Parts: sequence; C-alpha cells; structure tokens
Amino acid sequence: MQPLCAAEHIVLSRAGAGSDAMWNDFRKYLTDKGFTMSIHETPASMEKQVETANRVNKEKALFMLAVELVPSDRTDAFIAVSSAKKGKGLILNVDEVPGSHAARSGELASSIASAFQRKVKAIPLFMFLGVDMPGVFVRLEVEKTRPAGAFGRLHEGLLNYMKRGKDERERKGERRDPAP
Repeated sequence: MQPLCAAEHIVLSRAGAGSDAMWNDFRKYLTDKGFTMSIHETPASMEKQVETANRVNKEKALFMLAVELVPSDRTDAFIAVSSAKKGKGLILNVDEVPGSHAARSGELASSIASAFQRKVKAIPLFMFLGVDMPGVFVRLEVEKTRPAGAFGRLHEGLLNYMKRGKDERERKGERRDPAP
C-alpha cells in the first residue's frame, strides 16, 4: 500500500520502555510509507504533560498515536481511546479536551482494531490530557523475527482511517467534533 499523500504528518508518543532498535525500525517503517512525524516521550508528571500538550497542539497533524512496542513471540495489539467526556462551553478543562475528539478518535481506533481483529477499550489515558486532536493508544506486541508484520497491520489500520475521508474536517482546519 502506498501513502495517500506525499507526507501525512502524525504525532507519535513513545509509551513504555521498549527497545530503541525496535522503535527505530518502527519510525523507519512509517517514514518509508510516506509519513512525517514528530515524536514525544510520554511524560510522567502533569507539568511535563501540559508542556507536551502545548507543543503537540501547535502542530498540524492528522492525529496522535501513543505507541508501546513490546517484543513478543506473536503479533497482537491492545487499542484504547480516552474515556474523557466532551465538555460544555468554549473553554474546556485539560481533561475535557480529548473528549472533544471522541468520535474521530473512535473511528481511528476502530480502523486499527479491525486490522488486528480486536475491540477498542475506552480507558483514562494520561498522555492525551490537553491534546487537541484525535488520539489513540496502541500496545503493539511485535514478533521478534518479523516486526514488519505488526507494523504492516498497524499501517493498514491507519490507511483505512484516512481513506474513509473521515479526517476531512482536520484537513480543512476544524480541530474539534461539531456540537451535537
């Protein structure tokens, strides 16, 4: 599969203490598929999270993907979205911001989950607090001898999301889901 555009920009957040070699292979895989990305470490404190969210929110990215890469004997994935609720009003609390992207985050998560034949879980996710774009957490179990298999399935899910045209609002500059 080829990328939809020459350079689809995404934000990656590195979760967990995975292998640097595996992480570098993952970045190279996505770059070879036509993605440009900015990478952030998942913060451990609220102060660092706010700083990271401010940097991420300045980027023109399609979505944020928090990824934990785990070496394994098989390929599998756990996919989750933030359980944050959409706030009311113009000014949102830091914990309400991810809820304003719940629909598109769910669409992205469902596309990724279908590539692995898994269900999406809604759980509290610290790494998305204050982040003003769709976001999904993926714990990817990567087969040590065939990492491209897991990377390829994740890539397939990302492409399915982008092909559906669900992100047209993001490309036009609309940052949040419209009010019901």
